[in-house]
Amino acid sequence: MDTWTFLEATGPEAEQRAAKLQAWLAGVGRWHSGFVLTAARPPHWARPAKPMAAWRVALVTTAGVYLRSQPPFDAQDPQGDDSYREIPAAAQPGELAVAHDHYDHADADRDINCVFPLQRLHELAEEGVIGSVASCHFGLMGFIPNPDHLVESTAPAIAERLKADGVDAVFLTPG
Repeated sequence: MDTWTFLEATGPEAEQRAAKLQAWLAGVGRWHSGFVLTAARPPHWARPAKPMAAWRVALVTTAGVYLRSQPPFDAQDPQGDDSYREIPAAAQPGELAVAHDHYDHADADRDINCVFPLQRLHELAEEGVIGSVASCHFGLMGFIPNPDHLVESTAPAIAERLKADGVDAVFLTPG
């Protein structure tokens, strides 16, 4: 069953899926205690208002990417680190690093573009595939067992910054 059907399901079928998810999360808790199950709402789908060649595009990653000149994410905190790092569009691969202990980022350490494809985004703009690259992008660490602060504060702050920069589309990349 695809994600859309899962999200749109209601009634007993949805309740059964929710129970299975809760059981799975309980099993995950054996390894990662403190996870909080939050109710998900169906995504808001919207048709683009303009062609892709006119889009201003930003990156948001949960791969733990940050500028070496910034404090790294606190990968040792058992509650995770729900802060974010602003990454300017002019950042070069050598200026970026990864602070995340919950996935193997050896490939990202060799080529940051595999989790934070900023140089590829610039290439798309140069080729006219997209209109422009946003002036600022955002790095987060994806290990956040309790997402309440992320949902209530961090994500809205990032969304406001993206909106102020005139961003039309955001590529979300995991770690």
